[in-house]
This record gives sequence, structure tokens and C-alpha cells, in this order.
Amino acid sequence: MDAMAEAVVFFWLPLFMIALGAWVSLSSKDNMKSNIGKFISIIGLALVCASPWTVPSSPSSSIGHLIGFILGPSILLIIGIYLLVFSGNVPVGKLPTSDRKLGLFCITLSMVWFCLMQWGDLTPMYEGKEVNRFWLIFFPTLVLMICCLSSVLSISMMLIGEERHRESSIMRLISVMSMTLIICGLTIDGKNTSSELFTTYFWLSVSDLFGILVGVSLSIFIFGFVIYLYERSIGEPNSVPPPTGDELSQASEKIAQNIGGIESE
Repeated sequence: MDAMAEAVVFFWLPLFMIALGAWVSLSSKDNMKSNIGKFISIIGLALVCASPWTVPSSPSSSIGHLIGFILGPSILLIIGIYLLVFSGNVPVGKLPTSDRKLGLFCITLSMVWFCLMQWGDLTPMYEGKEVNRFWLIFFPTLVLMICCLSSVLSISMMLIGEERHRESSIMRLISVMSMTLIICGLTIDGKNTSSELFTTYFWLSVSDLFGILVGVSLSIFIFGFVIYLYERSIGEPNSVPPPTGDELSQASEKIAQNIGGIESE
């Protein structure tokens, strides 16, 4: 089997299995089908993470290498956000208030884990020689997105939220922490990475996110503008003529047939 076929079988096919399993799990109400979908996704994820050993010659295997490294802190981060959100003032699915502290602990632990990967000995080193190039893209993008999202959520909770002052304060704290990480990345060299590399990929992430924001905004504007031009071009609808005497008589008969009846004793 040549290198291209190995990459298809041991990387791209498992990557497709993750998406297929997630689709089957989310689209089916049957517990058996849902469990089958989850099982397919787990098998695909395991094969993708094993790609550095199954297809070491393929450049795509570095993605599986990175996923294997960030899987632990990412799961902790998702669990922490879930506990933090649903232990607050939510109308459905409310968790005990004590879970908020556990959520903050999970988020803090995950961020410490990511920091050790950036500045400590846990940096994803591909084949033990060089830093995984996808990690150089992932970490600046992660902290930038956390900073932007937490800032927007904090402002939204203050403006349109009801009794959300504590949650807004937590979002502000997360925003300040992520901004601190960005400043550290721009100024402090890690054990295996440099601040110059972080600066380069950080500004690339800024440009990517700015481009996505501009593209989405333009798409919404163009869609609304097209709908406005179409609605303006069709003009006002023609007025309906008043009902004739025969139509009024038929309507009266139908009304009399349907609203009559014997009163209950």
C-alpha cells in the first residue's frame, strides 16, 4: 500500500468516521443508533490520534498528534464551561450551585495544562524533533477566541441579562486571564517555542478571525439587501374585492351549522 492509500485508510477515513458517528448520534432518537454513532466517533478519534504511528510518513498525521496532546485539557475546558454555565441562573437543566466551583477548577486546570504546553516541558513535539506546527496555530487562536467570546458575553450579560452580574464578572475575569496569556506569549519565550513565533501566528489568527467576521457580516448584509430589493420589486399586493351576497349567505349558513348546539344541563 502506497503512502497516499495509507493516509486515506488510516487518517481521512477515521476523520470521516468521527463526523459520521456524530451525525448518526445527534440525528437519531433511538438509543441503540445513538450509541452506535458514539462508538463510531470514538473509534475514528482513536485511529486519528494513532495516525503518527499508523501513517508516520503522512504530513496529515501531525493533526492526529496534536489532537492526542490537546484532548485532555480540551475535555476539562468543555466540562468546566458546562458546569459554570448550567450552575448559574438558567431556566432549564440547572445544576447545583456547588458545581460552579468545580467548573472554575476544571477551567483553571485546563488553562494551566495549556500553559505548560506552551512554556513548559509538555509542548507537542512531533517525532521528538520539532514543535508541532499545528500547535503554533492552535494556541494563539484559542486564547484569542476565549478573550473575544468572554468579553462579548460579559457585555451582553450586562446589557440584556437579568440578574447576571456574577456571571458577567466571571466572564470579565476569564477575559483578563486570556489577555494576560496573550501578553505573556508575545513577550516571554517558552522552553521549546519563542515569542517571535507566537507573535507571528497570533497576528495571523487575528487576520483570520477578522476575515471571518467581515465575511459573515457581508453575507448577512447582502442577503438582507437582496431580500429588500425583491420585496420592493414585487410591489403592494392587489386588494381583495368585497364578498358578494351569495358568499355572505354561504358563510352565514356555515357559521350557523358549526356554532349551534344544545346547552348541557
